[in-house]
Amino acid sequence: MTDTNQHALLHDGYDLLSDHYVQEAHALWRDIRSSGCPVAHSEKWGGSWLPTTYDDIHHVAQNPAVFSSRAAEIAGEVPPQGSGLVLPPLTSDPPDHKIHRDLLEPYFTPARVAAIEPYAQSLARDLARRVAVKGEADLGEDYSKPFVLSLLTRFLDVPDDRQERFMDWAIRVLKYGPFDQELRKAAFDEAFADLEQLLKEREQDPGEDLVSHIALATIDGKPISRKHRIGSLLLAVLAGADTTWNALNASLNHLADHPADRATLINEPGLLRTTAVEELLRFYAPLSIARVTTEEVELKGRCIGAGERVILAYPAANRDPAVFENPDEVQLDRKRNRHLTFGVGVHRCLGSHLARMEMRVAIEEWLKAIPNFERISGAVKWSAGNARGPENVRIRVV
Repeated sequence: MTDTNQHALLHDGYDLLSDHYVQEAHALWRDIRSSGCPVAHSEKWGGSWLPTTYDDIHHVAQNPAVFSSRAAEIAGEVPPQGSGLVLPPLTSDPPDHKIHRDLLEPYFTPARVAAIEPYAQSLARDLARRVAVKGEADLGEDYSKPFVLSLLTRFLDVPDDRQERFMDWAIRVLKYGPFDQELRKAAFDEAFADLEQLLKEREQDPGEDLVSHIALATIDGKPISRKHRIGSLLLAVLAGADTTWNALNASLNHLADHPADRATLINEPGLLRTTAVEELLRFYAPLSIARVTTEEVELKGRCIGAGERVILAYPAANRDPAVFENPDEVQLDRKRNRHLTFGVGVHRCLGSHLARMEMRVAIEEWLKAIPNFERISGAVKWSAGNARGPENVRIRVV
């Protein structure tokens, strides 16, 4: 047995959905990264390989021919080729990927995002003022989640009477789906039915919104398939919700625990428009996503067979000391920040402009209404699954 394999075995068998992995993720990734073999393996939850260095994660993300995006979930059995959850363009590979992405890209431009910013400011201001009046709140339930989900349903022009239903199945899919396949299927069935009904309505009475665009979209003059339409719309809901509210929740939790950083943003609000949001996104990157090998490949001396899952833990890449100076410190004025929070390569996050605006506006309006607050809950519990973030964070206005 080589030294590389001996080191590798020290961290093999990790459990992606265990409390230890979820609560101590960064410590585990740091240990793997510094062990002499920065790629670990586990047979749990359908099996996976876990690279932990910035360069390895960047390499996998930049090579879709070898590391396919056809199955993005980090847990569960790897579906056979041609099956599994279809979420174009997230689960699309080149050359189809560009075609699928180009269908949606016009609706996620900086101009589109700027047009909805006044609504985002009004929404965040109203939610923050409610928390200020109450004096105590749960960051997620009373602020981050309603802000992100309300803005998202407005962005998609979902009717007001359906917003609560959309939020309900989105939360069930994201929070409980990784642990319970039956619950996951039931939530997805509801989602598919709701989205298909919305698409049918927009097909008959289209507007200028993304849903109408997807309902009427064509490729080479032919309407896109039902599965493609529903999958693209589902992706817009799920990807736009879970990652952003987790990053926002984590950032506000950080400001509750670090009054010096809070004071910095109050005294220098311009930092939120330059470096601060990027640093919070680096430090509290929520997303890990999967790739599936198309052929046998070697990564840091470990042989990965064809059809096996490789996890891109973007938060691990963002704490690599080979790339980031003092990576385990939040530095709100960090100038050089090549974080991978939004991914890299052809699959770089389509909604990055929207996410950045949401983070900035939500933190700006919160600090205007609540400049001083503290966390009153116990130890922070982090969520499991593709997206990681703090749950049940209660704060007190002081």
